[in-house]
Amino acid sequence: MDVTFKELEAYLFHHYGQWGKEQGLFMKLVEEIGEVAEILNMRSGSKAANEADTQEQLANELADVIHYTVAIAAINGIDLGETIIRKDKKASIKYNHDVDLETFIAGKKAQTTG
Repeated sequence: MDVTFKELEAYLFHHYGQWGKEQGLFMKLVEEIGEVAEILNMRSGSKAANEADTQEQLANELADVIHYTVAIAAINGIDLGETIIRKDKKASIKYNHDVDLETFIAGKKAQTTG
């Protein structure tokens, strides 16, 4: 099952919107980023690994980072999908990319319908 930013934002607003506090969500985000850093350190050999499956651990921690990032956006009424497209368009111009995200997505959709 796939999920869109809009669906995740709506769900997390439903979950946190009434009582969600930016500071608490941000503290959870920072905690999860720290857990991603630990896993990356294990994978690079900088830190001893306790478990063999760091790929699954990494996936889970990255999902947590996205969860809290989107939750902060949702309770603040920020449309992350729109913001990412707009920001990428500016970066594509600034860094002279051959394609921006919006054009890339449109091309992928055209391939699947054509």
